[in-house]
Amino acid sequence: MKKIFVTGGAGYIGSHTVLELLAKKYQVIVIDDLRAGHKELLPANITLEKISLEDRADVFQVFKKHQPEAVIDFAAYLAVGESMTQPEKYLQNNVLNFINILDAMLKSNCRLIIKSSTAAVYGNPIKENDVPWIESFTETYKPKKAALLEGKWANEDVVGEEFLQKFLERYSAEIDSRQELILSNEDVTKLRIPLSVYGVSKLLDEIILEKYNKTLGIKYVAFRYFNVCGADPNGRTGDSKPKPTNLMSMAILSVLSKIPELLVYGNDYPTKDGTGVRDYIHPSDLAVAHVLAIKYLESDNKSEIFNLATGYGSSVLEVIKAVESASGKKVKYKITDRRSGDASISIADSSKAEKILGWKTKYNLTDMAKTAWKWESCNKEKILKK
Repeated sequence: MKKIFVTGGAGYIGSHTVLELLAKKYQVIVIDDLRAGHKELLPANITLEKISLEDRADVFQVFKKHQPEAVIDFAAYLAVGESMTQPEKYLQNNVLNFINILDAMLKSNCRLIIKSSTAAVYGNPIKENDVPWIESFTETYKPKKAALLEGKWANEDVVGEEFLQKFLERYSAEIDSRQELILSNEDVTKLRIPLSVYGVSKLLDEIILEKYNKTLGIKYVAFRYFNVCGADPNGRTGDSKPKPTNLMSMAILSVLSKIPELLVYGNDYPTKDGTGVRDYIHPSDLAVAHVLAIKYLESDNKSEIFNLATGYGSSVLEVIKAVESASGKKVKYKITDRRSGDASISIADSSKAEKILGWKTKYNLTDMAKTAWKWESCNKEKILKK
C-alpha cells in the first residue's frame, strides 16, 4: 500500500482527492494547518498532521516521521484579486513554502510529486487560435514585458514589468543564492506571461519543479486546473473556504441570502454575453486525475504538465443560470467593474491528459451546479458543525 502525503488535504479539492485515494486503497496522511481547511471534511480515521508549511523544521520532521512515497500538493492561496494587493503573501505561501516541501522530500528520499497548478499561468490569448489553451503555450510564447495588471507592492501602485521585477527581487533575496533555484533569463521570460501574481506564483512553482527534476531527481506531474466548481455527489465534501472565491459557490450563497449579492466583474469583455468565459471542472474529476498521475509516475514515466478541464467554455451569466436551474431560485447579482488579473476567456485543450493518462471528465456544468447546491443547501452546515 503506497503512503501518500496530501498537503492542503482538508481543503476543497484536497478533500475530494483524499476520498478518491482511499477508495483506491492508498494510505493517506493529510498535512493542513486548517487555516482554510476543515478536519470535518476528512474521514474520521485519517491521519492529520496540523502544521504550517512555513515552518521548515516542522515540515522536515513530519516527512522524517512518516516517510511518504509520494506527495500531492494542494497547499496554496488562490484568490486572484488578493494576489494583486498582497503579493508578498503569495510568494511566501505558494512558492517559498513549496520549496520547503521539495527540500523535505529530498531529505526523506521521496521522489514523486503531483502539483496543483492553474490556468492562470496562460494570461490572455495573443492570437485567436491560442484558445483552447495547450500546454506548450508557456514554452513557445516569448513576451518582452510582463503582462501583470495593476496591483500593489509595499502599498505602492505597480504594474507590468516593474511589478514582476519587485516580485522576483524578493524571491531572489529569499532563496539566498541557492544555485539550483536561481532563475535564468528564459525563466523570467516565461514568468512575463500571467496577468496575476497568483498565476506568476504557480508558474514559478512549475519552473522550480523542473529544476528539482533535472538536478535532484524529483519527478513530477503538474496539473493546470481550470475553474473548479461542484461538490462530492454523495455530499461528503464541497467548497468550504471561510471566504469562498468560487463563482458557483458565491452564486449559491447569494440565493441562500448569506451574502447580499453576487458581484459580476465586468460585462464588457469580447465574449458571447460580455462576461468572462471559463472552462469549469468538477473536483471529483480532478481527484481521479491525481490518482492516475501517481500510477503514471510509479511506472517510471517522465515528468509532465497537463491541462485539466472539460474543453467547453461557460460565461459568468451561464453559471448563474445553471445555479438558478439547480436551486429553482433567482441569483441576486450586480454588474461591477472588471477585476485586475482576470483574463477575458480561458478554455483548455485537455487531450494530452486524455491520451497519456487515460483521463476523461464525467461531470458537466449542470452536474456541477446540482452537486454544489446539494452541498451548500443541505450538507455543508451539518458536516462542519459535527
